[in-house]
This record gives sequence, C-alpha cells and structure tokens, in this order.
Amino acid sequence: MRHRGSAFLPFSLPSRLPSLGFLMLLLDAAFDVPFDAFWFDPEPDPSTPGSTELSPDEQRRLRRKISNRESARRCRNRKQRHLEELRTESARLRSQNRDLASRVGALAHRCILVHRANHGLRAQSAALSRRLIELRRLVLLRRVLTMAAPAPVASHGGFGGVGYEQALASLLA
Repeated sequence: MRHRGSAFLPFSLPSRLPSLGFLMLLLDAAFDVPFDAFWFDPEPDPSTPGSTELSPDEQRRLRRKISNRESARRCRNRKQRHLEELRTESARLRSQNRDLASRVGALAHRCILVHRANHGLRAQSAALSRRLIELRRLVLLRRVLTMAAPAPVASHGGFGGVGYEQALASLLA
C-alpha cells in the first residue's frame, strides 16, 4: 500500500477506492444516517487513479467491519436498555422497601401497645381473682353463720354454740 494524500492526514488511504454503493453502505452503518446518492459522483471517472473496485477480500473485510460496528451498536443499545430496566427496577424496589419498613414500624408500635394492654389486663385479672376469692370466703362465712347460729340465748350475748366457733376457725385457717 502506498501512502497518498497530504502530510496532514494521520492515516494512509487505500490504493483503490470502493464503489459508491459500498461507500454508502459503510457511511450508513457507521453514522446511522442514510446518505443520499447525490452526495457522490454517480459515474466515477475511470481515468482517475485509484478509482477501481476493491478486491473481494477487501470488500469482505469491509463488510465484516461494517457488520461488527452494527453489531457493537446493537449491543450498546441492548446494554443501555438493560441498564435503564435495572435502574427502574432498583427505584421500584427502593420504594417498596421504604413502604415495607414503614409498615414494620407501625406494626412494631401496635405490638408494643398490645403488650402494654395485655400486661394491664393480666394485672387487673389477678386483682379481680384475689377479690373473688375474698368475696367467696365472705359468702361462705355468711352461710356458715346463718346455718350454725342457734336461737339467741341471753346468756351467750346473742350468739352461741360450738358450731359457730368451729366454722369461724375453719374459715380463718
């Protein structure tokens, strides 16, 4: 390959230029912009050096290069879409996590309130159980007193009998 062009170009030009159709395909794939044919001279001048067709190997290599660029562009687009989907999913999961954390906090608060109420109810139940036992003893004492009380005798001060003292002793024990 010989070097053509000015000293300002950082690359060398090929010895033969590709056809117009091939150049349009290359530009279309490289820039994702369709190019119009009027940009190029549709009838290349055969007298111009380097205007002949590329060899089949060079055309295949250029087609492969174009295909690889197009494939890389599609891959980048897929990757970008996937990244956007992941960002959307991440935002949705963060929002869901905040909602769940809020619900857990509310349930924990309710649990504390229920435990306090339960503790109070247990204390109240214990007090009522003690009071019930006390009232049962009083009722039993009253029954014993009414059953064991003999007819009033003046010498005993209104109460009498051994049964009364025994009933009273059994209740106090």
